[in-house]
Amino acid sequence: MAVSKNFRTALGGFNRQDVVRYIEYMNSQHAMELEQLNSQLQLAQEKQGNDAELKAQLEAAQARCAELEAQLGNAAQGIPVTGDELEAYRRAERAERLANDRAAQIYAQANAALADATVKIETISDSMSSLTQQLESQMQDAKAKLQEAVASMYAIRPEEK
Repeated sequence: MAVSKNFRTALGGFNRQDVVRYIEYMNSQHAMELEQLNSQLQLAQEKQGNDAELKAQLEAAQARCAELEAQLGNAAQGIPVTGDELEAYRRAERAERLANDRAAQIYAQANAALADATVKIETISDSMSSLTQQLESQMQDAKAKLQEAVASMYAIRPEEK
């Protein structure tokens, strides 16, 4: 609601109603601005509190970093590393890497040998199973022929009583 700043003139001054409306308008504008500024102030205070907290954390981290650097400096001073020691360390790393590579190679070879053995055993088992069935069938045939032969023998010469 826009209120004009130009007041109508009346006898002995300005129109009272215009002045009252203008004052009410200005009061409402002032209240809205005051509320907006209070919310901005509250946000700024919260941000400042967060900034102070972050600043304290940064100072603590910097102090801890300085402490660790001092400890590292003391540790480095206490343990001198020579070129021979460094070379020995590198040789040990190389030997370990080669041993790991060789172990992986042996594992792969052993795994392949086991897979081949498993396939061969399965093949032999299948063959044995087939041969066993054939042998059982032949044994049944032989038994039947023997029983026929015995029956023929009894037919030729009956048992004496």
